[in-house]
Amino acid sequence: MIYPVLAATGYAFLPIFTKNLLASGMDPIDLVAWRYLIAVPIFWGIALSRPVAPLSRPIPRRRVLVLGTLLALAGITAFVGLQFLNAGTYVVLFYTYPTMVALIGLFMGERLSLTGYIALALTGVGIVLSAPDFSSGFSGEALPGVILALVNALIVAIYFLWSGRMLRGTSSLRGGAWTVTGTLLFMLAVAPFGGITVPAEPSAWLNLVLLATVSTVLPVFALNAGIQRLGAARASIVSTFEPLMTATLAMIFLGEQMAAVQWIGGLCIVASVIVLQLRRQPAPDAEIIPA
Repeated sequence: MIYPVLAATGYAFLPIFTKNLLASGMDPIDLVAWRYLIAVPIFWGIALSRPVAPLSRPIPRRRVLVLGTLLALAGITAFVGLQFLNAGTYVVLFYTYPTMVALIGLFMGERLSLTGYIALALTGVGIVLSAPDFSSGFSGEALPGVILALVNALIVAIYFLWSGRMLRGTSSLRGGAWTVTGTLLFMLAVAPFGGITVPAEPSAWLNLVLLATVSTVLPVFALNAGIQRLGAARASIVSTFEPLMTATLAMIFLGEQMAAVQWIGGLCIVASVIVLQLRRQPAPDAEIIPA
């Protein structure tokens, strides 16, 4: 359970680093490009410094590189979708992905227990209550944003299920390194690489390094490890800690306030994770998973 929570925590810091970088004059394309240019060598440095366990099976490298494109597509979809839809509504629609994981998993023979479905329902209630501006989200020309939010959720659901099967029994560190490499290759193919701006301020470089380590290397590794150990459906439910973490960190670092209803939503999310623990299920892969 710790791995998906670590992933959610790392991703929760992302808006803080992003806001600082945008304030320094960087545009989103620069931010995404530098994020993975820094994260990939760090990831590989950590992965290569640790031996691969004898029981680890080979990583299907080409397919994992393709898996990395899903992360890139998810990021691009989110950035475009947020231009049409307010953040609170987008979060609620995006976090339908645990339900998508569960439904797709049914067709793939991966079923949740009754406690899992109860946790899924609690998560849905918690996300709706946690979003501060959900009620005003469908005003105006919001339809493109609604569609993109749901597409983003579907992409992430496919990532959970695909990575869970593809990386099972492999090294989580090396699997993550190949994944972010695929993301970087995709971004370099679609972004105007020659036009990327080099940050001039030391504070911008500090935020980029934090973005690449805390909000990229840590969560990608932890998410892959969590999916391997818990399965896609349960890991996706635990990862819904992210909106609660984001709201809490925004309150601490950005001075934003949380309303009482948001705290109630957060309690629902915490309760969903507790419910998941009431009936422990064996991990989908019984063999030892190397770090």
